[in-house]
Amino acid sequence: MNIFVIDIGTSSMRGILFDSRGKRLGEKQVKYQPDKYPDGRIEQDPRDWTNSLETIASAVAEEAKQKGISIDAVAVTAQRSAILPVDKQGKPLMNTIMWQDRRNKEICAELEPYNELVFQKSGAKINTVFSGSRMAWILRNRPDLQGKIHKLVNIPEYVMHHMTGEYRTDATYGSRSHLMNLRERRWDQELLKLFGVEEEFLCEIQEPGSCCGRVQASFSRGTGLPQGIPVISAGGDQQCAAVGQGAFCQGNLSLVAGTGGFLVAALDEVPENLSPDLICNCSSVSGKYIVEANVLTCCSAFDWYCRNFYDWDQPDYEKLNEELRDWDGKISSAMVLPYFQGRSTPQWNPEAKAYLGEITLATGRTELLKGLLEGIAMEIQNNIRLFGSYAKISQAYISGGLTKSPAINQLQADVYGIPLYRMSDSESTALGALMVALVGLGEYPSLEEAFGAVRAGEKVDCFRPRMELHEQYANKRAAMNRIYRQLYT
Repeated sequence: MNIFVIDIGTSSMRGILFDSRGKRLGEKQVKYQPDKYPDGRIEQDPRDWTNSLETIASAVAEEAKQKGISIDAVAVTAQRSAILPVDKQGKPLMNTIMWQDRRNKEICAELEPYNELVFQKSGAKINTVFSGSRMAWILRNRPDLQGKIHKLVNIPEYVMHHMTGEYRTDATYGSRSHLMNLRERRWDQELLKLFGVEEEFLCEIQEPGSCCGRVQASFSRGTGLPQGIPVISAGGDQQCAAVGQGAFCQGNLSLVAGTGGFLVAALDEVPENLSPDLICNCSSVSGKYIVEANVLTCCSAFDWYCRNFYDWDQPDYEKLNEELRDWDGKISSAMVLPYFQGRSTPQWNPEAKAYLGEITLATGRTELLKGLLEGIAMEIQNNIRLFGSYAKISQAYISGGLTKSPAINQLQADVYGIPLYRMSDSESTALGALMVALVGLGEYPSLEEAFGAVRAGEKVDCFRPRMELHEQYANKRAAMNRIYRQLYT
């Protein structure tokens, strides 16, 4: 069975055709960027999703045809909390409001008195990242759309509708909305009323790994994908990344350091003592859960630094490794709080800003870079410490753009104080979506067997912490947290 995985990220959409053992049979990637405005709005043209999808599907279908191989199913994984209103014909009514957009912060502030209710039902405190308040903003602030909105969809729902004509979603996306009852895995009437969103605007919730429709004739004609093959919703990108890295087993942590930093650990059920400083979401494993923490800026802060201090459009990791090697074993005197787009867990604060301090005339470009990387890692460590209440974290599997550098990976191991493993194939999100789809379609009886088959024999790099440096970083992290409290409490 060959599965065509569509992985919709923040900066690109990728399509990879895999066989049932994880071998790549064809692939295509299209890059794009959202539009960012000084007032905090972040939007994207919805044509980016459909045009990229059609380009990718056409290229992979043609490659499969040339090689004489089949495409038996489609699996979709995507960023989770952007929102787009569409009419009855499925046409967008405005640009997509992206997950980083903070125009909903006033609504979130207004709803804060209901934090305990929202947290107990949905698994997360009120925050600007989740999609429910974004939907509420559209319904309140776009009266010109009244009577025109048929559905309020996220990007995977929009893409799957484009392929199938169906409006369906899975519980991983529902659990990122503040509108779904986490334990019952259905839209919650009390939460819907609180946010002012009618259930008719939402998609039907299914379990991840289930079929959300089949490729319809119009999409087949336009792209060459076989008509009638199943389209599987494999779950949100971070849930799939966790599966792809083996973090469906308790004790293993998945850390994806992409545009933002996403930490995921597996849970069998919603814990009774769940801390409101963390997020509990549905897992890509049907019926299971994850505990999650977010850092809003990782690669995005790193890329900002490289653009402005190195004048690079893309980071030169070979040169950065060279420069950072001179700083190996040393801790930067620069103090950087990496809140370029506000703070997420453990203390939601959309008003937080980045802070660069302890800088003198002796501070050079590389030392400031290392200070930035240390700040990002220390904020991730603030979140890792919270996970210990639910599962002892003994190791982490890492992936994402910020893990391309061995020097940066060693720095992270020193800050976290646990071994870090980086697999040679960094496509953990796409591979996780593949595994979820293969199990959902009955190709393997369990994720353990799918993982063993797909990732068998893969080269793994290990970065072990130097505990004397870990202790020094613990002191620096405490100082960073004190500065945050002084600035924002």
